[in-house]
Amino acid sequence: MALRRFRSCFTKLQVVANYHSFVRLCSSTYKSKYSIENIYPNSDPNFLRKVEFKQTYNNDTEEEFTGYIPLDDISIKAVRGSGPGGQNVNKVSSKVEVRFHVESATWIPEWIKKNLIENEKGRITKDGDLVVTSEKTRTQMLNQADCLDKVREMIYNSAKKPVEMTEEYKKVVAKRLAKANMERLQRKRADSLKKKNRRSE
Repeated sequence: MALRRFRSCFTKLQVVANYHSFVRLCSSTYKSKYSIENIYPNSDPNFLRKVEFKQTYNNDTEEEFTGYIPLDDISIKAVRGSGPGGQNVNKVSSKVEVRFHVESATWIPEWIKKNLIENEKGRITKDGDLVVTSEKTRTQMLNQADCLDKVREMIYNSAKKPVEMTEEYKKVVAKRLAKANMERLQRKRADSLKKKNRRSE
């Protein structure tokens, strides 16, 4: 009886072991037709982690800012919020401060850096660091995302080029200015007439 039980248990263990090895074999060899390898056979899924992916700009040409901000080139620090925090006040550092050195930022084109320094004088320290803070929400991740959005918006605004006025547009602007000036003079005359009428009464 004992020998039969041993053989039965050994057979069950063999079946379980064979099943697990079969599952491993299927999972390692089977690929769905919708898998990344089948849809994009020549793509590298780890290309974002490569060092050579870091974005740089040629300063000789006026390239645009793509919105890419390398987290390795900026400083992200969580600090205590100054406003009311409810149960989390003085317990959780939810406020986020993002700073980076503008001149050494290779991911911003040179022609945009000049405008950024000019437009954001109040946010740039003596050392040349642009400082952005956010305590919009009670979570660090959302405040960090808000800081990065602010940085992108500043760079995009600094990348806007002045619109060249055409002759037709200049004429339209001149007509509007003349009309506004005429309306101003008419209001001025009407006010002076009111004063004269009051004095005569």
